[in-house]
Amino acid sequence: MEKKELTAADVWAMFAETDRKMAETDRIMRENERKIAEGHRILDEKFDRLEKLFEDLGIERRENNRALNEKLAENDRKLTERFEALGIKVNEVKSNVVGIGHSNGEYAEEYFYNSLKKKMEFAGVHFDLINTDFRLLRKAPSGKRVEDQFDMVMINGEAAAIIEIKYKARENDPKQMVNQKVSNFRFLFPEYAKLKIYLGLGAFSFEKSVEQEAQELGIGLLKQVGETIEYETKWVRAY
Repeated sequence: MEKKELTAADVWAMFAETDRKMAETDRIMRENERKIAEGHRILDEKFDRLEKLFEDLGIERRENNRALNEKLAENDRKLTERFEALGIKVNEVKSNVVGIGHSNGEYAEEYFYNSLKKKMEFAGVHFDLINTDFRLLRKAPSGKRVEDQFDMVMINGEAAAIIEIKYKARENDPKQMVNQKVSNFRFLFPEYAKLKIYLGLGAFSFEKSVEQEAQELGIGLLKQVGETIEYETKWVRAY
């Protein structure tokens, strides 16, 4: 069966659903944290009342300590059982959050990839091939292990375009591309080391400072606008 190509409407529907799940996840985690804090508060109150009771009854300190320790051990056992049961839920919630984050990234990558594959062009340069998820680990002469992953790479005989895709582009994403991605790509893929490298950053939303930072560093932007992708590349430069 032919795979259905994602549209902007499809992607936003997915994000709306994951946003709803994230909101529910946040609510559950806040409620769990409240229950844990309440459990500690109740336990502390019980300990205070128990110590006062021993003092009022005039129980010897040695007997006091023995009984208190027994009570502490019992309460600790019960509270631990409750926290373990709660911990399973918390871990499941954390797992769901991670899964949602991965899903958002995959949706965004597929959406931008479909557009780039149709055009096979970036910043006015035509490319012959496009691949996703370039990933490699190599050991440098110094013994340091260098590992990196590149969301999309477009290549021709003279240049490569490294396109990073985010659900939301954040401050310092452009700087990281310049300071890390360019040098790592050339080291990890020496067959492409002499190519000119163009950089692009695609996202469904951008923090305020990102666009200005990208312009200053010569990084092209890919934005989702309605049902289409808008390319802002007039300031792009080669590295």
